[in-house]
Amino acid sequence: MKSYFYKETAMTKEKVVIVRGFEYDSIDLAVAFNNTAKAMFGPDPFFGTKDKFWLPRNPVAFSTVKVGLNQEEKIVMGQMRIKGIEGDFVLDGSTIQAFVDKNEIAKAESFMDNVKTSLKTTSLYKGKAVTSSRGFMDLSKVDLDALVYNPRVLQELKDNLFVLMQKTEQLRRDGVRIRRKVLFQGRFGTGKTMAALVAAKLGIENGFTVYYLEPTSQDASGAVEFMLQLCKKYPPAMLVIEDFDREQRLGDFYGTTKMVSAIDGMTSKDSEILVVLTTNFKDKIAGGLQRPGRIDKTINFDIFTPEDTERLLKVVVPSGYLDPNIDWKRVGEATSRMTPAFVGEGVGVGATLAAVNRAKNGDKPVVTQEILIEVAEGLHDQLRACENAEQAGFSPSR
Repeated sequence: MKSYFYKETAMTKEKVVIVRGFEYDSIDLAVAFNNTAKAMFGPDPFFGTKDKFWLPRNPVAFSTVKVGLNQEEKIVMGQMRIKGIEGDFVLDGSTIQAFVDKNEIAKAESFMDNVKTSLKTTSLYKGKAVTSSRGFMDLSKVDLDALVYNPRVLQELKDNLFVLMQKTEQLRRDGVRIRRKVLFQGRFGTGKTMAALVAAKLGIENGFTVYYLEPTSQDASGAVEFMLQLCKKYPPAMLVIEDFDREQRLGDFYGTTKMVSAIDGMTSKDSEILVVLTTNFKDKIAGGLQRPGRIDKTINFDIFTPEDTERLLKVVVPSGYLDPNIDWKRVGEATSRMTPAFVGEGVGVGATLAAVNRAKNGDKPVVTQEILIEVAEGLHDQLRACENAEQAGFSPSR
């Protein structure tokens, strides 16, 4: 990670101003600043500044930030003094400003060098999966091997996205840019979100920093540019934007265009940024926004065959529960309009529970063809409700 150094002096009363900028996020810098001060000067190194010598000290401003999964830390921000260095310090965005005595320059410089080292070795965000609300994502239970996609969908995921994270060094050596904008499109429950989480986990495992723009974020189009700036500070990076056309569907007809234009501008040149977009309504996105260069590849998650249904149910239903005499063609007909979410959670889990409930004491539960079809037929009202919601032009589900 590059860093830059800028220094200017003001010799008023033997004082020197040192300003050093860091190409890291402001909270990342603040945590490194606090940890470095405690490591060098003790567990409680901060105290307030004074505007005039006869006035009481200003209070030190503390803020609580997320530093890991279910972990928070109280840190000092703004203006403060540090025990061990004669002078005032200010944390201002991604810069540290120090107003110190001339003979304290070496100490101040050494302190900021250690902050830089801390950022390089223990960055709060580098190589992590982070949400737009600065939370950390738990990807430990995400498992590609436990997912079932149509073979074509899975191959397109591997060819257009996963390869960029799994063979990054080879692609760099061969002059292939680590840059791709991929749109996941499909109805509710087709596995778009799970595929994005799988991509995020692969990214973390291969040294990427992942940022996730939550679908509930206000002014998503405005937030995208800020999050892309964060991605540029932690390359290689991936940005996941769910329901990226939501603002358009809520009445901001320029929201999607603004978002795609921001992505188009920020991912140009030498930035190593992958962007994953999801939508339930590809037909509502203007055709001009879907050209390669703006959206490089669209992957259609609506492809799900009776053979895929069989494979998914064999994953969801516990081993040994399935009746070996099931006519999978009949089951496929009963679930023909269903998305993977309906097949897996609705039919698979529902049939498993039904089999357990109907088994006599001591008998092993058996998921029969009849149970599968019966459970599938019982989901038709829910299926129609979801389909009607999509036809109306909205659906919060994925």
